[in-house]
Amino acid sequence: MMFASVKQSGVAVNAPRRLGGASRLARGRANRAAVRCEAGKDEKLPKLPKSPREQVGQAAEAVRRAAADGKKQLAIEFTLPLIGATDLDDWPGGIRQQYQAVAPMVGELLKQIGTDGNAAEVRQKIVDDADAVVVLSTAGAKAMVFPTAETLGDLKSIAKENVGLLATINNQIRTNDDGSNLISDLGIGPWRKKNEEFLASFELTYWISEQRIQGETVRLLKSYPHPWQLFVLTDMASGSAEPECIKTFDEKPSYKELESLLMSREGSVAAMSIIDRVKREAQFNATSVQTPPNNIDQK
Repeated sequence: MMFASVKQSGVAVNAPRRLGGASRLARGRANRAAVRCEAGKDEKLPKLPKSPREQVGQAAEAVRRAAADGKKQLAIEFTLPLIGATDLDDWPGGIRQQYQAVAPMVGELLKQIGTDGNAAEVRQKIVDDADAVVVLSTAGAKAMVFPTAETLGDLKSIAKENVGLLATINNQIRTNDDGSNLISDLGIGPWRKKNEEFLASFELTYWISEQRIQGETVRLLKSYPHPWQLFVLTDMASGSAEPECIKTFDEKPSYKELESLLMSREGSVAAMSIIDRVKREAQFNATSVQTPPNNIDQK
């Protein structure tokens, strides 16, 4: 593991929330918001990372760029490497097991963005053992892993006293921005507004996530200050193919926007007939079951 000095107590990142099918309005928004996946004249877009180590490296670079722009409170979302996965469950140990996967990544990130460099000692403070909410810190940098609505007060206290960089890692607080929850975790009325304003003070600095939409596997990448990038993994049976970046967005696209964009691509899996897509999905599922979980290559 990249970071072995953190004591790894055990800790579940919420499963991705998927919305309904695409509407004409959403399709129009997607077409207007997205542009070709091309960098500006003086801009080089980051490539899709292929390992946890590359994620951490990209995140550290994004944090340094944000800090240079005066951003001190940052929001980061990692895709976690599988550890201890079974044929039936990627995370049989739930959130505590996921903490074991993310802690080395966060520790290495803090070493890279802190003031003491790679020789820094990474300290750990458990905020909520049941939900694996943990604060990791080095000189000049702190990160709260898996913050929840119940630990929002703790995060506010840390932010009030903190003088260096402060990051949230894989935030677990549910809002109702996409309409998927009847009640926001942030409360109602003026309390909700204050909580939303506080969370908005954390600059979205780095984000990578994966979704399966209409038979296609896609990944979203955001690295400050670059736009959102959408990558399509066209080869479902092999990880050897280079993912294709097809669009960039100024704002994070919704599930509906992504779905309508994918379905509008001529020759794409999402544009196939339902019957052909079901056949392809069945082939993908059969291949997935036959492939042992990757619990080894976590570099």
